[in-house]
Amino acid sequence: MNQNQNRRRSPYDYAPPPRRRPPNPKKRKSLAKYGFRIAMFLVFFALVGAVWASLFFLSLVSMKTPGDIVYALTMTEMKNEKPIEVTSKLPLPRKTGFFGGRHYFPVNKIMENMGFVLVGDKNELGFYRKQSEEELRFEIGSATAYVNGEKYRLPGPVFMEKDEIYVPLEFLENQFENLSFDRDGKDENKIALEVGEVGERCLKIRKAESLPPVEELPGFGSFPVEFKADLAAYEKYFEAPAAEREQYLVLINPWNPIDPQSYVPPDLTDLADTRQDGRAVQQLRFWPAMALEAFLLEAKANGFAGITVTSAYRSYEYQSQLFSNEVQSAGSEEAAAVSVARPGQSEHQSGLGVDMHNYSAANQDFGATADGIWLAENAHHFGFILRYPKDKTGITGIKYEPWHFRYVGRRAASKIYEENLCLEEYEP
Repeated sequence: MNQNQNRRRSPYDYAPPPRRRPPNPKKRKSLAKYGFRIAMFLVFFALVGAVWASLFFLSLVSMKTPGDIVYALTMTEMKNEKPIEVTSKLPLPRKTGFFGGRHYFPVNKIMENMGFVLVGDKNELGFYRKQSEEELRFEIGSATAYVNGEKYRLPGPVFMEKDEIYVPLEFLENQFENLSFDRDGKDENKIALEVGEVGERCLKIRKAESLPPVEELPGFGSFPVEFKADLAAYEKYFEAPAAEREQYLVLINPWNPIDPQSYVPPDLTDLADTRQDGRAVQQLRFWPAMALEAFLLEAKANGFAGITVTSAYRSYEYQSQLFSNEVQSAGSEEAAAVSVARPGQSEHQSGLGVDMHNYSAANQDFGATADGIWLAENAHHFGFILRYPKDKTGITGIKYEPWHFRYVGRRAASKIYEENLCLEEYEP
């Protein structure tokens, strides 16, 4: 055993605690230096992250916003005193070719090609065609135009750039007789525009002073109808032929399904006013398709230019898909059926029902707008009825739809309108 271990510890054996070294100023400076570097490193990465997030956001925006617009413009020009069809590319920067959420086109060149001359001053410019005495004037900076003296509301404001007048493309697509358009299905910014043969008139909408008033059927109208648009070529479509009248009055609802289930209308016809947002051209049966074209021509002549068709004929299979989607959203078939008809019970399958409005999506508020009120109050002149009125939901089984109209022919439509009926209540 170690002798030192057996020795009694003396009170004098106390050992003082180890001495602490004074702080090293160099080490403190080193820590501060590294802390500063770490802070700068974090700030750098924060800035990089912010820049990356901004670029990502801008890329998303650019994906949703059309790029530069490229028009392939085809016109007939004189070469060595001979008419030659010439196609030229007309690229437009996005800020002018796509303005306010819609496509625009500079019209000076094509108007000149159709025989119009520029008239007016810088505040109210327009075009005049002596051959047909057609006049088109624009209030620059506003959505107001005058077609042969009649006030017309454009879907967007007219603007000028480098002496060119830019107008919404929908106006050209819908209101000129001899302009045709072809949109690239893969790239909506590539649009082919062709100026066809220039006939006696170019504008679809024109004042028709010589058109006699169209009398309402006896007992179903208090006042004669005076159309602003020239609808003489369309009037025969407002009432179905007597021998075929019953098929346009067919009642379709939850208690009267379409028979057979696989029914497809025999005379589906493309509609001139399908909304230009990438959807397929909508169709109705021939008679209501022609009546609807007149209906919307008159709407435009009265200043309601933004109304377009969003849905018309639907197949049984497509209606099944829509109903299934609504069931998932509503939670049950019963709740879904109030908004979307069950397959086999939809008027859309008959080719007689059409949805039209000027909203981004169907909304009951449309019924309280000037556009919705005008449609509801004038539909019967063209053979249409507001199919699902606000005060008839207990009878129709469908909620109020101010955008859904149904063709029944002018005789039935006038009675339904005058007597405040729905189709379920109508008796021939």
